[in-house]
Amino acid sequence: MVRTRKHIVNLAINWGGHLLALVVMFFLSPYVVSKLNAIEYGIWSLLSVLAGYMGVFDIGVRSSVGRHVALYLGKKDRVGVDETIRAGFGIFTLTGGLILAVGILLGWLFPFLFKGIDPEHYSTVRFLLPLMVVNIWLSAIAAIYASVLTAYDRFDIARTIDFFVLLVRTVATVYALHKGWGLWGLVGAIILGNFFALIANRIFGGKIHSRLRSFPFLFSRSRMKELFGYGVYSFISSVAFRVIGQSDLLIVGAVLSVAAVREYSVGAMLVYYSTPFVSMISATFFPSVQRKVASDSMDNVQQLLYKQLKISMCFGLVAYIGLTFYAQSFIRLWMFQDGFDMGAVVEAASVMSILSISKLPSLYLIPCQGVLNAMGYARFNAIRAISEAIVNIFFSLFFVMFWGWGLAGVAAGTLVARLLIASVSVPVFLCLKANISFKYFITSVIVPGFLSAGLFSSICFVLTNTWSISTWMDFAFQVFSAIAAWCVISFYLLLTIDMRLEFKKVFFKKTLK
Repeated sequence: MVRTRKHIVNLAINWGGHLLALVVMFFLSPYVVSKLNAIEYGIWSLLSVLAGYMGVFDIGVRSSVGRHVALYLGKKDRVGVDETIRAGFGIFTLTGGLILAVGILLGWLFPFLFKGIDPEHYSTVRFLLPLMVVNIWLSAIAAIYASVLTAYDRFDIARTIDFFVLLVRTVATVYALHKGWGLWGLVGAIILGNFFALIANRIFGGKIHSRLRSFPFLFSRSRMKELFGYGVYSFISSVAFRVIGQSDLLIVGAVLSVAAVREYSVGAMLVYYSTPFVSMISATFFPSVQRKVASDSMDNVQQLLYKQLKISMCFGLVAYIGLTFYAQSFIRLWMFQDGFDMGAVVEAASVMSILSISKLPSLYLIPCQGVLNAMGYARFNAIRAISEAIVNIFFSLFFVMFWGWGLAGVAAGTLVARLLIASVSVPVFLCLKANISFKYFITSVIVPGFLSAGLFSSICFVLTNTWSISTWMDFAFQVFSAIAAWCVISFYLLLTIDMRLEFKKVFFKKTLK
């Protein structure tokens, strides 16, 4: 039996770090909105999206390095770990120039690709986008060093570094906006934060893995082939996930207006920030899953999968269903101010509700995809992801251009694509390849999740339609009431008896004594 306690502790550490980032986002975002007008905020959102797209030019090597570091540690092959890391640096050296060239080109094309940009912003965009490319390179190098920490399950160190990176970035952002530096200040704050991350991850990665080397870069054909063999499918998946998660903003900017990007970004922001809470479950378990796959312990792999699924359902359903029902109340209290009126609140709330519903299938899809990646089926994940991305773009454009649904139509495209492409194909494929009973998967995961979601939705519906929300105190009371009800529902409908006992040991140790 694979122990649960270590994974719960690591998951709590990961969530704690991201929760802190979420709190900072909660207080910082209204400040940024107040310091930038609608067009400037839209430009900033689009710059971030385009820079993120350019990050895929690592051709999946970043995730491939992380996977192979964990794999070779599982095999106790230190030479493999060392050569994997140095080969990753070699590849990033070769692709850095290409990414910079693309950044310069997109900077010049930016004003012609998106609607409603004033000429006064043209030169700013053309300089800032290449600078964002530098940030992408810094984050890629830092991620390689961070993969060493996570491969050793040292999430405590990794999240501590993230905390100080967040602190540096937040202080720099507030200072830059206070000084009136606008978009230039925001870009500078991000670059400063990622430079700090690179240095810190290198120092502590070297302490955990004493033989960690960055130089000389390795251009071994066998290592390159190995990284690209997994990385090319990871690259396709990465492109597809960015299309699914971020093409919405590009469609809004190109088809509607750059100013409308602000409303969509505000509505999607909390959904995007909550998604890592689910993906971190898979990321926390992945090193253990990869080691078990390497040692051919498939029974333990299945145990780890079901633990991920149960935990994902417990924490994901309450978040996404809550965002669906409380979207308008939350955004009104959070963002309503001069320049962000009730019309903008309603638009942003519709986006938040639809995107939250689209995320519900990911609660079982993300753990399944993680196990498939560990088993070497990255190609399937890539094909599925790119198919979903294409369908996503098609329906988003269709709903906007032919049905006139506006921002809600863009979000609806994401929902329809998720339901049509991934909802069934991923668990069916995993069950076939991992010799898992699909019937057991449905009865032990999907049915309890569906019943729990239905019961919790009924409670949220009654609460939101019985008591009005006019202050943060009203909002907090309703949310805490709903969460209290969910704790009871999830504890008895979703968790197994063994998991209940493990949770009690971790969180109520003193009481049990």
